[in-house]
Amino acid sequence: MDLEIRYEGGSMTVHLEEFLSCRSITKVRKLLKVIRISFTPKCEQQMKEFILNWLEQFEQKQLENERYITGYEENVKFYQKQLDNALYNRNQYKKSTPLNKSDGWEHYNTYVKQFRQEMREIKALLRSRQSDFDKNIRNKEFYKKVLQIIT
Repeated sequence: MDLEIRYEGGSMTVHLEEFLSCRSITKVRKLLKVIRISFTPKCEQQMKEFILNWLEQFEQKQLENERYITGYEENVKFYQKQLDNALYNRNQYKKSTPLNKSDGWEHYNTYVKQFRQEMREIKALLRSRQSDFDKNIRNKEFYKKVLQIIT
């Protein structure tokens, strides 16, 4: 959402989501001072509506993140078991096992590589969702402070 603030010397556009993402109360207070002396004081109400809308969607976003986190954690457990099994089977053979054997070291080593790659990808997705979850919690606290300042 963009705020178009007009004042005596000109105008400015504030990209509200990006502005609030820095989580600086001092900057919010300065912006509110500019809005209050501007020709467009309704921007303060728009800012308040944006924050209230975000807070309404907070629980839904967190539930979605929790579902993904739970699913990724289950996948990590599954692939860890698969990796452990592949490592166990691979270790039953010497590295110099002939290549024509279908159950040799090389055969199980391909599975070890595959499961390790899958684990890296899923763990990256898990970290991303956990980061979003934590960021939303920090944003919620910040937005509550901003609402107190606005009202």
